[in-house]
Order: sequence, then structure tokens, then C-alpha cells
Amino acid sequence: MKKTILLITLICFFFKANAQDISPKKFFLDTIHVKGRILNIDGSVIPNLYIKTTSQDTIVQNDVIYAKVDSLGYFAINGIKLNDVFTINTGADEFKIVNEGSRFITITLNTFKNKNVDTTKLTITAKRLKKRKEVKYIVTDYLVCAFPGLNKPASYPSGKKAFYDLIYKHLTYPDQAIKKNIEGKVIVKFSINKGGNLINPRILNGIGYGCDAEAIRVVSLSPRWYPQIANGKPVLSDGIVEILFKLEDKM
Repeated sequence: MKKTILLITLICFFFKANAQDISPKKFFLDTIHVKGRILNIDGSVIPNLYIKTTSQDTIVQNDVIYAKVDSLGYFAINGIKLNDVFTINTGADEFKIVNEGSRFITITLNTFKNKNVDTTKLTITAKRLKKRKEVKYIVTDYLVCAFPGLNKPASYPSGKKAFYDLIYKHLTYPDQAIKKNIEGKVIVKFSINKGGNLINPRILNGIGYGCDAEAIRVVSLSPRWYPQIANGKPVLSDGIVEILFKLEDKM
């Protein structure tokens, strides 16, 4: 008589970035687009600078928006708060600058420790004639407004082992396959969409007799993943899992 052993070989995932739409959520915010230039106090350009700001997206993601300063000192950041705080790190020092509503701002940094700068500020006010326009802002689940070069593969919330454990826990060797002495490897390909949902599981290599359907069933039980991030944005990705159905003679 034979006993059944479910030996699962779960091979590393590969992920391929693609685009896919999911239903957006809308809310209204007051934001502006800002362009500017960063110079040293002596008028020179400071190389390899990044400027960041706490963004309106903190409502969704608790993230920041980054921009890289070009070779002439110019930068552009879109969709930020009217009175946002810019943070600039030169490597040796960190500077914080309050924007105070400007659409174009020239930022002068004093990187010289022995120079004093006159920071006297003059302010003129006037009454607003038109109500400030409310800005419609559209976001999607897992919106990431992060460092432009950020790239992360899709990941199961509790780690790959937890995903494997989920499959092993629910996998059953089909009676039809046992009766027919069917053994072999089933390869399932699936996708993780921008919302983190596991979708479209399909068989790349099957052995039939209920094994293919069982593999699809257990993979489909997966809860939500963290989607792949490419250049700071969630994208569609693909994964593969191999399940080995093996019969063993009883000793």
C-alpha cells in the first residue's frame, strides 16, 4: 500500500513590470507645483543635491516627494503643500527651508561655517480677491510618491516562507491522481497587480488528474501582497511557483 507525500518545491519568484489600472480614490487638496534653484551663498552650484518635502500624500502613504537638482541647480516638485518645508542635505549639513506659497523659489545655502548671512525678511500683504481654487487629487491604493529610483520586488506580507506554508497547509493530493499513480511537477504562474491582489493564476506545466486544478485553487487562496515598486510607483508583476506531487511507497 502506498502513502501520499506532498513534497512542495517552491522556486524563487521572477517579476516582470507591467502597467495595470485599478479603481482610483478621489479627494480634494490645496496643492501647488514648484520650480526653483539652489545655489551656494557665493553663487556657485552645489553638485549632487536632492531636495525633499513632506507631501500631501502623507494622508495616504506617510511618504515624501524627492527631486534631483540638475547641473545648473534647478529642480521641480509637483503637488505639494502651499507652505511646505523643503529639506536639503549637502552631505555635511541639512537645511530646512519654508516655501511660504511660492511657485518659483531661489534657495541660497550657506555652506561656509565662517560666513554670516543677513536673513532680514520684508513682508507685504493684500486682501485676496478670489477664493483659492480647490485642487482635485486622485490617488490609488498603494500610491508611492517616493525616491524616483526606488525599486522593490513584490513581496508576501509575512515573507515567502509564510506563502509556502499557506500552500502546504491547504494542498491536498487528488484521489484521482493517487488511484492512477500520477506524479509530477505542476508549475503555476500568477500576477500581482498594483493593488497587491494575486490574479490570473494559470498552468505553465500540468500533469492533470486534478493536480492542476488543486494547484490553482491553493495559490488563489493567497491574501493581498505588497506590489512591486518600479521607479517609486506600484506596477504589475508576475510570479511562479512549482508544486511537486510525489507518491512514496510505504516502508
